[in-house]
Amino acid sequence: MTYINEVDEVERLKAETKLITRKRRKTSKLDKYRSQLCKLYFLGASKAELQRWLIRRGVTVNWTTVKRWLDKNA
Repeated sequence: MTYINEVDEVERLKAETKLITRKRRKTSKLDKYRSQLCKLYFLGASKAELQRWLIRRGVTVNWTTVKRWLDKNA
């Protein structure tokens, strides 16, 4: 194989990957509490405190889930 063919092959593989990958359709458990979580976080609540707040409301999540959700949504 020549260098040009290898580059073409990589481009073809990347285009194929884009077609194969799907977007996540499932909503997060935390989306239901979006406004409250954002308000509490901006008022100074830590991620662990938000996790405990969610547990009191019957939502069992790890603090890393709260962190990732806040990184995307807050």
